Order: sequence, then C-alpha cells, then structure tokens
Amino acid sequence: MSLRRHRSRAGARERTAPHARRDLLVASALLVFGILLALPYSGADVRWAPDSLFYLAQKREVQGVDRSVALREVFASDAAAQLKREERGLSPASRRIDNPAWQTYSSRFYRRRWTVPVLAAALEPLAGRRSIEDPSLLGWALLAPLLYLLLRRRFAPGLAVPVSVFCTVLPPVFFVGPVPSTDLLALSLLVAGLLVAWQIRVGGLRWLPAWVLVVLVLSFTRDANLVLIAAAGWLALRERSRRTVVILATGILASLPAPLLFAAPVRENLAYTFNDYRIPTDMSWGAILGEYPQRASTVLRYDLEYPLDTAIPVLTAAMGVLVIGGLVMLYARSGRDDPFLILARGAGFGGLITVLITMNYSNGRLELVLIPSIAIGLALVGERVAARGRARQPASA
Repeated sequence: MSLRRHRSRAGARERTAPHARRDLLVASALLVFGILLALPYSGADVRWAPDSLFYLAQKREVQGVDRSVALREVFASDAAAQLKREERGLSPASRRIDNPAWQTYSSRFYRRRWTVPVLAAALEPLAGRRSIEDPSLLGWALLAPLLYLLLRRRFAPGLAVPVSVFCTVLPPVFFVGPVPSTDLLALSLLVAGLLVAWQIRVGGLRWLPAWVLVVLVLSFTRDANLVLIAAAGWLALRERSRRTVVILATGILASLPAPLLFAAPVRENLAYTFNDYRIPTDMSWGAILGEYPQRASTVLRYDLEYPLDTAIPVLTAAMGVLVIGGLVMLYARSGRDDPFLILARGAGFGGLITVLITMNYSNGRLELVLIPSIAIGLALVGERVAARGRARQPASA
C-alpha cells in the first residue's frame, strides 16, 4: 500500500512539475515587467511626502542617530524644503512641516513601521539618497508576479496574467509607487501572506515558518495585518480544520509584537486623522463618532469623483467599474463553498474594516489593501465570461 502511495505521489509531482516551471517563468517575466514599471522612478530625485520624512528619520535612527536629533535633522534638510514651500501660504499655526511640536507628536504614529527604514539603511551603500524610495519600488516590482502566483492557485494562466498586470497599473498604484512609503511593500506582503496561507492549507505545515515571517514583517511595515487575520479567520470558521486553526492562531501571535512594542491607540489616531493630521484638541469618542458620518460621506464622494482628477478620466472610470465588478463577483452566491474564494472573501472583509477604521481620503491609497480580493474577483469575472463564450460556440459535428 505504501509503495502504491509513493508511486501515486511521484506521478503527481511529475505531472505538476511542468506547470510549476511554467509558472516560475511567467512570474519571472512579470517581475521584469514590474521592474520596468518602477525603473523610471529610480533616479536621484525623490518625490517627498510628510510620511516619507518620518521614515527617513527612522532610517537615521537605524544608523545610530538619536530619535530627536534624527527628526530635527530630517525636517531641516532639503527633503523637507519642498513641503515647507507648499505651506508658505498657511498661517504659522496651520503649518506642519516646520512645526517642531507637530513633528514630535506625529512621529508616534509611525513608530511601528520599521521595515522600510531598515531596508533603506541596508540599501544606502548601493542606492544612496534614494534608498528610502527603493522599498516602495521593490514592492511595486514584486506585485504582479506575486498576484500571478496567488491567482494560479485556482485560475488558468490566461486569466492570471492579465488580471495581475491590470492590478499593477491601477491609478492609485501609480500614485503611490514613486513615493517613499509603506503602501506597496505592505501590499506585496499581503499577497505573499495569502499565498503562503493557502499553501499551508493544501501543502501542510512545512509552510508555517514562511507564514509567521510574512505576518511578522507586515506588522512592522504597515497596519494591515487585519486583512490576513480576517482571511485566516474566515477560512478557519468555515472549515474548522487543524491546519486552518493553526494558520489563524499563529497569524494572531505573529501580529502582536509590533503593537505591544509600539502602542498607537485607535482613538488618538482617529482624532489625529480627522483633524487633518494636526495635533487634535478633542480626542473623545463623542467628538470622533460625531465627525465620522461626515468623514465617511466625504471619502465616498471623493472616491466617486476620483476618475475626474486623473489624466484620462474615461479610462480610469472604466477601470473603476471593473474593480467594483470584481468585488461584486467575489461575494456573489456562486462558489460559496470554494475554500480559495472563502480566503479571498475574508481578506476583502478585513480590507474593508481597515479602510473603515481609518476613514480618510488619500487618492485610493487606503483601498490598496483590497487589491488581492479585487484580483480574485476579476479572475472570476473572466472565468464566467469565458464559460459563457464556450457555451455559445456551436457543438462540433
């Protein structure tokens, strides 16, 4: 009996090996595509944002500079000069970049995010000044191949390739890609996390160390672990198997070090966000909840108007329709017991909660956490269209 099992497994490996080699080749080609997308932005000029300055200061900390000295040096540097010029029309009380009190207060909301500063410090001998930007470009380059590998767990290459490319060139991705930030690196880690979680479910616990590592690194990259925890939790709730419970439990444990080491209360963060990223005067839940409905309606309105602010509004609107269609298809009634779709639906739910917790318009940056679920939904749309096309073809004689 054991011999027959061994032969069966050996035969299965032989059958899947060509597919694995093909997927590796396609993923490599998509990596080249991602590098070509990011390469034009890898020059000496860096497009700075307020967030970038805090990551730059934390990079200086990694290199051994005291925290207060690093903040003072960065906000007095050329990197902050352009942002200061943009605030010259504001009253001194409304300015942020050249306000030491704002710098010190705001820095607490970035203390968990050490992955980008650590990578930037490691890359500085090679990349120099732009090393703080390269982690974002790296995340952008990795996005398409990782999405492809995730989609290939269920879909054909003919669907996985175009969907991966589509999601990699969405306008919010282009908006944030050239900026020193955590968004795209966190997004690639999200996709990698879902891929590894699925591999544990189908391939066994030998993938568990990779899952724990991805979740841990993500927790020190950006507050997006809820997406992976929701995906694992949804799958564990539906299947109630040992593997899925282990995925959930270890994911929760791996998410704990960052918030335990660097606390950032949700109430204080929301008050700061709702006050236009300025030091809040009222951090009570009453003030926050009273402001929340107006913030939600504003974000929804700006999201709907987003295509009008792009260079090609018709194309952006069409892409938006596809994105919404993909999400609708993901949560349609078909495939309710499909474990892969259950994982994707959980991730989408976690992404939605992540957006609702922050509730701030940022040209689609916050909504990037929904891209893995959007990609799977779009592949479902393509699968449905292909099936209908085959059904309409006349039967051969």
